[in-house]
Amino acid sequence: MRSIVRKELVFTFNNMDEALMFIEMITNKIKSKEILIRYDTGSGIRVWVSIQGEPHEIELYITEIKRLYNDIKLMRGKFGVRTYDISFILSKARLSAAIPIDLIIDLLHIKGINAELEGSRIKVVGNVKLEDLISTAEGISRIYNEMIDMEISAQAKRVIALYSMLLNKDVKDSIKELLNNGLLSKYGDTEMLVLSMDYKHALSKLQEMIENERNTN
Repeated sequence: MRSIVRKELVFTFNNMDEALMFIEMITNKIKSKEILIRYDTGSGIRVWVSIQGEPHEIELYITEIKRLYNDIKLMRGKFGVRTYDISFILSKARLSAAIPIDLIIDLLHIKGINAELEGSRIKVVGNVKLEDLISTAEGISRIYNEMIDMEISAQAKRVIALYSMLLNKDVKDSIKELLNNGLLSKYGDTEMLVLSMDYKHALSKLQEMIENERNTN
């Protein structure tokens, strides 16, 4: 005979946005018909999560729900550090093409923001919000979608996307300017665009170009 148990968990939040995000994260991650979620704003913002199932299922669900709640707390920031779950960023972003997620880190670094990948999370020092990361992912994805049928190496695509994003230029203008500045070149006798230097040096050169462009405007 199956042993069915029901557990109820209560979570508190700083604001309604956090509570609604938590509810959305639960419904995205846990596909069970036996889960009930309700919230109350009477005396502080609280979310009740009630779940029913076999004991081993309940333990797995509770572990996941507590992990999601911890993710919300990490997004609040502690000592100026905020941490965001990559899978949640990608699930919220409207992506038109796949992107290298570490390109977001490179973009933040060029902007002077301290950021790093830590497993399945992005850790950022400063006031970078979830919406900022989502819109950055969407912007990079749009540029990658434009380049999808172009003969461009993977590393060259990264530099083009960064330049285009940071200076708000279209792909064709970005390619032309990067060719003129010696960051890109054509591979041999082909039309394939490649980096003229290794990626690390390209990032340094790119940062100089962007600073010069901004100083002249």
